[in-house]
Amino acid sequence: MKPFALLLLLLCASPVVAQEDLKSVLAQLDDVLSHRDSYIAGREQRIESLKNILRKSDFSDAQCYILHQQLIDEYMPYQADSTISYLYRNIDLAQRMNDADKLAESRIALAYLYSAAGIYLEADDLLSQIDTARLERPLLIDYYISRHKLNDELQLYSHDAAQRDRSYRRSCAYTRLIIENTEPGTPQHLHYLLWEAIDKHDYDRAATLSEQLCESLPVLSRDYATACYLRALVADLRHDAATAQVWFARSAMTDLQLAIRDNAALKSLANTLLDDNNIQRAMRYMRVVMDDARFFNSRLRPWQDALALHVIEEAYMARRRRMDVMYNIFVISIAVFLLLAVAGALFFRRQNRKLRSARHELLKAYDRLNTSNDELKYTNNRLAGLNSRISEANKVKEEYIGIFLTMCSEYIDKISETRRHVRRLLRDGKIDELKKEYIPTDADSRELELFYRNFDNTFLHLYPTFIGEFNSLLDDDARIEPKKGELLTTELRIFALIRLGITDSSKIAALLRYSVSTIYNYRSKIKAHSSSRDDFEERIRTIGAFSPQHQ
Repeated sequence: MKPFALLLLLLCASPVVAQEDLKSVLAQLDDVLSHRDSYIAGREQRIESLKNILRKSDFSDAQCYILHQQLIDEYMPYQADSTISYLYRNIDLAQRMNDADKLAESRIALAYLYSAAGIYLEADDLLSQIDTARLERPLLIDYYISRHKLNDELQLYSHDAAQRDRSYRRSCAYTRLIIENTEPGTPQHLHYLLWEAIDKHDYDRAATLSEQLCESLPVLSRDYATACYLRALVADLRHDAATAQVWFARSAMTDLQLAIRDNAALKSLANTLLDDNNIQRAMRYMRVVMDDARFFNSRLRPWQDALALHVIEEAYMARRRRMDVMYNIFVISIAVFLLLAVAGALFFRRQNRKLRSARHELLKAYDRLNTSNDELKYTNNRLAGLNSRISEANKVKEEYIGIFLTMCSEYIDKISETRRHVRRLLRDGKIDELKKEYIPTDADSRELELFYRNFDNTFLHLYPTFIGEFNSLLDDDARIEPKKGELLTTELRIFALIRLGITDSSKIAALLRYSVSTIYNYRSKIKAHSSSRDDFEERIRTIGAFSPQHQ
């Protein structure tokens, strides 16, 4: 038989989730609640499947007892009347089989259910029929659990002070018996250690035990549900309302997912959501709780739920009264505001007549000022453009003057060195060697390459985005990219000179050592691949014109 710790009061729980805030947990709970019918349908389907097995086959008494026990496990948290019915059937089967253990097992289970439902005399009568001296330890522990449940309920709901005190002492005694007869570290042992800590008001220890109990159990199980609910109770006893609400919500989620209709977590949660933001949600939760209580058909549960509903209804009515007061204040405020608005409108109408003529004159002056501002803005823009071009021209001039002076100095040094070398050869009479040294043209090619490289480096330093902006003016299939080791191609150098303001093909040809026709052909070919042929070279001359590094 499953340990009766599974049936301990107010079964409920939820999946383990991270430390999210209450708003997030309530959103998850509402999502689970929206699927409530499907969870109930799943339990109904399991119950119907077991009943079909019972109807379709001829089982022995022992087999029927096992099937009944499975139905009891399904009905126990779902519907009290059906659970009682199948427990009585198992009692009859146990008597017919003359099986004392099964008879004790069923009576203990029925007594536990009677205790939870408030049927205390019948529960005590059933437990009194059991000879504890003949029980094995598992059944003896179940017996202690049922006795603990009965006395715990009596001390909670009895109107007789002496009975409450007597039941409390018995409940503590049975708690100690359960602890002594269970294995240390097991969920059942931890569970009743937790109860003992609560009874002794040692809430710090109870909090630690509740965490250990939750960690020792699989999620989405009834044992885990009980542990989570107790964890919420401990948080509530420690006046940690936020933590209690989160764990009540998690507990309620598992009640819904397991289709447990004998629940208390949702009611406990609703009873704490009495602020204005959540009172509507609390009322919605209580409607679910009352529906479950009617279906479960326990004598005690509707009375307990009605007490909680009364508290929520009072909070709801208090909120309604506050809202009515706020509504009346709002209406009065609106009326006063309207009166003030009418008076203000009359006042402004009178003032408007006085200001109309002044406004007319002011508008004229404003129009004149706008015209002047537009003219000034246009002039400023032109000046800014001219300043930018002047700044750019100065930058180019400075760069190229520096390069020109450097190159001139280098060429003077080279000419001086060449002259000294020639004089030395002439002095030594090495005319043939002199002729042989200066006949090849490789030196001219190297000088031209050096000239190109100096030009490329200087230009790209001044206009680092030139290649990208130049290619953006061309068709995709006509883009020009320098080869590895190159900085600029011949075409790019031609248009680099155009960017610098040298537009005459003959000057470009002289600088780059090409014929005029070659330069002309290059220019025509490139413009043919541009979408803006008419102003292509004008756009080339604006590349990088207003870049901050050139201003």
